[in-house]
Amino acid sequence: MYPPGHLELEDGTLIDYSDAQKRDDDIITKLGFAERRKELYKNLDGQEDTIRSLVRHHLHLGDKVECAVLPQKYWIRGSFNVCIPIRTVSGTIHRNLMLRCCLPYKLAEAQYPGTIDEKLRCEVGTYAWMQQHCPDIRIPYLYGFGLADRRHVRLLTLKCACAAPLTVNAVFP
Repeated sequence: MYPPGHLELEDGTLIDYSDAQKRDDDIITKLGFAERRKELYKNLDGQEDTIRSLVRHHLHLGDKVECAVLPQKYWIRGSFNVCIPIRTVSGTIHRNLMLRCCLPYKLAEAQYPGTIDEKLRCEVGTYAWMQQHCPDIRIPYLYGFGLADRRHVRLLTLKCACAAPLTVNAVFP
């Protein structure tokens, strides 16, 4: 699987003991991230129907609207989130959307329950403020979000099909 004496980091690079000694970051913690990311991605892959339902719910889309969750190779991982591209087609209207999910292992949710919801509340507040006070600054439009206790909020105003890509924040256990 890996060359002898090497372990995988979250970004897929391999590290050995001598490489780890030269780094200033906490390699022990980071070594767990690769496996946790794989587990999360597998879980999200298995939630395709739920993801489609969430997108349909937040955008008021019917069952006849094509809603495709793109494969993992198109997912975008940041430091604390993974963005899952979604495409919807309804007649001549095509939308490219993003479902953004927190990376619980990066936010120490297991050690400090509630950190995901805290991050999400701060981000939702920032989106709402930006949309209200800075309409000339282009940011993804926030249509809705979900909290760890499975409550979802759908924002009432829907943008036209030419709007910036959708961001729906969701939390999957």
